Amino acid sequence: MTLLLSMAAAVLVVPSPAVAVTAPAARSPFACDGADAGDKGWVLPIYVHQPGQDAWEADSAALLNTLWETDQTVDSSAERFGISRRLRVVQDAGCRPVVARLPFTKGRNRAEMGKAMEENLDSQPAQVRTLWKANRVKPLYFVRDNEITDSCTGGGANAGMSGGNVILPRWCWSEAGLTHELIHSFGLSHCDGGGVNGNDPVCRDMGTRKECTSDLAANYHLDSCRIDDFRYFEPTPVKQPALEKIRNVAFSPYLVQDQPSPVWQFRVKAVDGGRCLDGSATQVVQRTCANGAAQTWQRAIDGDGYLTIRNAATGRCLAMADTVVTAACVKKDKSQQWLPEAGQDKTNFANRAGGKKLSIKDNRDGGAVVADGKGEFVTELLDGLDPAPTRPGTQAPTPKPTATSSSTTRPTAAPTTGPSSEPDVVAPSKVRFRSSYGTCLTVSGTRARLGSCGTTWDVVNVGKHVQLRQKNRCLALGRISGGKRAVVMAACSGAAKGQRWLLERTGGSVTVKSATTRATRIVAVRAGRTAAVYAKAAYPKNSVKFLLK
Repeated sequence: MTLLLSMAAAVLVVPSPAVAVTAPAARSPFACDGADAGDKGWVLPIYVHQPGQDAWEADSAALLNTLWETDQTVDSSAERFGISRRLRVVQDAGCRPVVARLPFTKGRNRAEMGKAMEENLDSQPAQVRTLWKANRVKPLYFVRDNEITDSCTGGGANAGMSGGNVILPRWCWSEAGLTHELIHSFGLSHCDGGGVNGNDPVCRDMGTRKECTSDLAANYHLDSCRIDDFRYFEPTPVKQPALEKIRNVAFSPYLVQDQPSPVWQFRVKAVDGGRCLDGSATQVVQRTCANGAAQTWQRAIDGDGYLTIRNAATGRCLAMADTVVTAACVKKDKSQQWLPEAGQDKTNFANRAGGKKLSIKDNRDGGAVVADGKGEFVTELLDGLDPAPTRPGTQAPTPKPTATSSSTTRPTAAPTTGPSSEPDVVAPSKVRFRSSYGTCLTVSGTRARLGSCGTTWDVVNVGKHVQLRQKNRCLALGRISGGKRAVVMAACSGAAKGQRWLLERTGGSVTVKSATTRATRIVAVRAGRTAAVYAKAAYPKNSVKFLLK
């Protein structure tokens, strides 16, 4: 099913002339925040297209649906703890998203999308110009084709006011794609399987512990396990060392607090045949679509972070039995708890009791809705009811901006306004650089190499760059020999250009690039248990790729 946000109009920001295009006023499904402040960050969706290929009218529903489903993932994750978190989207007076439109030439480096926005900034509305210049936006670049770029990426320094960004080619427009890259934009790198819950925090379906596999939502909620070094969404304390607020996405300034998602009425329509799901009887069937309560469903987030789906005519809840039925609503009944699986063009709802999804048995009027048969759906959002009541309990404290110095060992990057060659990954103190070969960046005498994973590094900001320090020595460029530079350890000096590096994200990994020489990155001579490393002009794909651990 694709959720068509027919009632969620967007303000479309057009580059020339600057005109705001709006649909008829209706209740927006996004969280409202009508008062800006210096400690607030804003998520800015940007529709990127090749010159002359603007197709906003056709593409808007998919973009808005992707954005809203990720907003719902964030709130579902928070509702487990009796609180609410929503995306703070740049919005008009009706709380409808402001979507910037950006022409971008095929063949131009995608890392220049931020620069392209700067070039087009004068034609954007004052609201966007002000927030962009203040470095208080997190750009989400929705690229309408796969020719400008075919790689989904996201990067940022931390969960604070550090900017960061997301780039999604068209094939990656989905809740899973946006949620994954959005978490990267808050500073979390890929897990590499070495942690106690594997790749679960970002890479779904990869955890092995029971906390990550025993429940369907472990593949949906943010940071479902909260049990290892990759914790990042922690509204309430756990029996571990406290997670710094600057690393805790639950307190990010880019999220709105205390605005729980309302109950939304919607209609479910089968793609094949165009009939709607009807809940007038116990057995759910498909019928010719009609404006009536029997085909109207109400979607709400429960205290476990799942959806309950109630029929407006009967007040009974959608449930998975031997087939798909309606039943008297019972709290925490797993057969009545659902998770959306929202792709770019289609979505489905998976049931907590066994993970089965809605399907159509027979493509005919009156055909039964069953589990794991054939059928695809779209849904139409109709309108919102009253918001869910605020749950009792102690409210988590509001985070205060954390000042950082360029000399700290747990640095924060300068705010970014778009993709750039500046570092978009900042690691905590005492981090290991684990290579894709399974070995780690280490030291042998005065030379850097790949070897055992016992060596930890301090990553320290020096202006817009970083130094990699280890026992009072810094990673540095050495002499040139045979077209490549040695990578050595030298006494640290803030003025030494050869000791300044950029950590560039490539997919979910990081390459280490010299900040002062063009395209010079760390490469390995051979990939064994130990390997010499050098620096030379190389594309990221030919460089050593590291995971920060």
